[in-house]
Amino acid sequence: MCKIVHLPVRVRVFLCVCCISLACPDQVPGQAQRMELGRRLQRFENAWERAEPAERSACVGPLKTAVSSFFSLRLSEAGRQLDVAWQRARGLDMASEFEQSVVGLQLIAQPVCADTEQQSLKIQLRPFYETVKQPPPDTRLSFRLLDASGACLAETSLPLSAVLSSVDWMTGKLSEGDHRLSVQLQSGADSFVIPDLTISRIAGFSERLAALQKNSEKAAASSALEKAAEAVTTVPPTVGATIRSTATFLKSLSEARSQETDFPALARLELCEDLVAEGAAVTEVLSRRGQSQDLWLTLANGRRTVATRIRCPELTQAPVPVLFVFHGAGGSENMFFEAYGAGRVIQEAEKRGWLVVAPAQGILGLSLGIQEMLVALESCFSIDRNRVMLLGHSMGAAQVMRQMQLHPEIPKAAVALGGGGQIRESDVKTFAATPWFIAAGKEDFGRRGAIQLHQSLLEAGGNSRYKDYEDVEHLVIVQAAIDDTFQFLETTISER
Repeated sequence: MCKIVHLPVRVRVFLCVCCISLACPDQVPGQAQRMELGRRLQRFENAWERAEPAERSACVGPLKTAVSSFFSLRLSEAGRQLDVAWQRARGLDMASEFEQSVVGLQLIAQPVCADTEQQSLKIQLRPFYETVKQPPPDTRLSFRLLDASGACLAETSLPLSAVLSSVDWMTGKLSEGDHRLSVQLQSGADSFVIPDLTISRIAGFSERLAALQKNSEKAAASSALEKAAEAVTTVPPTVGATIRSTATFLKSLSEARSQETDFPALARLELCEDLVAEGAAVTEVLSRRGQSQDLWLTLANGRRTVATRIRCPELTQAPVPVLFVFHGAGGSENMFFEAYGAGRVIQEAEKRGWLVVAPAQGILGLSLGIQEMLVALESCFSIDRNRVMLLGHSMGAAQVMRQMQLHPEIPKAAVALGGGGQIRESDVKTFAATPWFIAAGKEDFGRRGAIQLHQSLLEAGGNSRYKDYEDVEHLVIVQAAIDDTFQFLETTISER
């Protein structure tokens, strides 16, 4: 069995706690903190992408502290260290006094999802972590709600003192859509932009949610009937599971429960409504919807399901290659889309016409293996089983090993970044039959396990390439290795 041998016991315990938080998001008060961390991580990664080598080197120290703080559940401190790294990635020895005074603030807005009849938005800025400097008393905030085209739907300007204590902004009725809330703080000539938030407004939201919940119940009954009769029903398992999970998700939004990332609620509702309305035309619905948005699908095999986020390539007559991406501990199915290079892994796969499938995994790993996920995907997309690839980071690297152990005949290429470990002796030759690219940062705590995996493959006569990255630690290894990873994957599947 594959083992992660390079992590101390205390870290494994914290990883389990993080994974439990993913499995039970509505019960975890830290979800809003996790969302804010993701926003700060994405901001840092965008700066790191443009940074010079010396600037990237200066980021290593705070990034290490951010990772250890995250694993010890000190999320505010993790955010502080990400902001230090962001500052250094921009080549700043010291941020401006104004930035220092406001960078620790977190934007809260409610409701993020409501009916178009909703005419107000409760907004507040509160400390995500404490800063030494205080904002100037003349600081004001400019709020703008923008639709998908960038047109301004509503705007206002408020003094910071009002927003610190929470204020109801009377926006008036908004058009239907997944809108963006843009916020800028200003004091004299100094300004600071806070990352946008998604604010969804849905016409007839309560009625449409009730209808979706009713269809969710029908799908559940249909699934139970299928199991009892051992017959195929009119509701494909993945469609039924997706409708049920989306209904639960939208209900949690309607109750103002914290989410772990920004979601386009209207787009997710409309996808399910199309699936209900068009019945058996699943492939057509997903192909059409998938050209303009990511797809959150709950893949199903019987009663077992796994939440996924999927990016579709442009429509093609030929079956498309499939890239499975497995996130690290504390992440989710959204991690590769919003982090790991601010989503660049997904962009690179999309350029090559690959279908990207990011499943959520938790403390018990994956509830569906790649074989079961491929079966579910075949009912939705035209996929090429001869070009299936696996990519994983940290805990996700261990998941790549696990899937290789379970289904060695499926993957045509495997990538393990920032992780690895021992291979059971009986599995070594099986693993060695597939080409591997393995990488770690020189400052990466996962480096030991990655090297161990690489050496065991070489000893078995396998095709394994390994690369170390200077001035790179555990968090940024995926972003650092993106170009080499895709060169390897593209070359490998074209040769086999």
